[in-house]
Amino acid sequence: MTERGFPARLVERVEDRLERLVERAGMTYRGYETTPDTTLGATPYADMDTAGISGARDDGDLRIFLTEMPRLRGRSVIVAESDTEQRAIVVSTTALGPRPVRALIDCIAGWLDDAQSPRRRWAPQTAGTTTYLVAGGAGRARLVLGLVRSNRPWRLIPTLTGMTAAAAAAASFGIFFSSIWAMSQALPWWRLAIITTLSVVLASLWLIVNNRLWERAGLDRWKRRLYNTVTACTVVFSALTLYAGLFVAILAAALIVIDRGFLAEQTGTDAGFAEYVHLAWLASSLGMFAGAVGSSADSYDDVLRATYGHRERLRRRASSPDAADQE
Repeated sequence: MTERGFPARLVERVEDRLERLVERAGMTYRGYETTPDTTLGATPYADMDTAGISGARDDGDLRIFLTEMPRLRGRSVIVAESDTEQRAIVVSTTALGPRPVRALIDCIAGWLDDAQSPRRRWAPQTAGTTTYLVAGGAGRARLVLGLVRSNRPWRLIPTLTGMTAAAAAAASFGIFFSSIWAMSQALPWWRLAIITTLSVVLASLWLIVNNRLWERAGLDRWKRRLYNTVTACTVVFSALTLYAGLFVAILAAALIVIDRGFLAEQTGTDAGFAEYVHLAWLASSLGMFAGAVGSSADSYDDVLRATYGHRERLRRRASSPDAADQE
């Protein structure tokens, strides 16, 4: 059983190999099911518990549940856990690292060989009828990267239409106003770099603060730091994606619309490709400033869809009782 989003896409990629693994272990593969909401019950701020598995059946089958929510035990990152009493295995796909396909196969193969002997790449811990696979020293970094990946921050451009439209409209002024052409040629590269950094930081801060994405209460300090780190990385990556899209679009438009001789006449320089790059560089930065303000036109739900995976959106909606007021 798998949740929608990244876990479901991962299962689709490895289903054939999973079926072979199950058959080699002497079991019958019964396929997988994608749940409409979640595979595991969880409160907005609590970690999941195998005792809260929904849809558990008393038929003797071994059930494997895939979720994209982080599994934590204190400060330890849980990759997977097995409950022998319920004959259930829970795998956190976001903790599998940069190669989730291979890691998922290794994880499940280890459980199928011997439910009490997990694979050597993770350290086992046992508590009652439950055995945990605990990630090593780099487990926290892999978890952050996995959470950012499952959030798919590159979806910002098609999802946040208000922010994208405002950024594109402001950046397009760079194509038609000669004052911006002249300024882009007068500014050294390091000033342009500072302006770019400020525009990305401002857009990221505006998205986080205006939509109250920053965790302030309800979690212990370590978990709050984890979620805020993932939020910051996701939003900054989203802003950089928008900036890159703006830059490519403005550069292409400038090369098509602005005649090289006319650009040289207006700026007093020998207009070459580098001058077009500087123009697109500055115009894209100006567009990001406008896009930050334009994001206010996007609903809270749009922001969640653009910056978070399915499971994290559910958690944030549940933890924000006034979320509907922002839509």
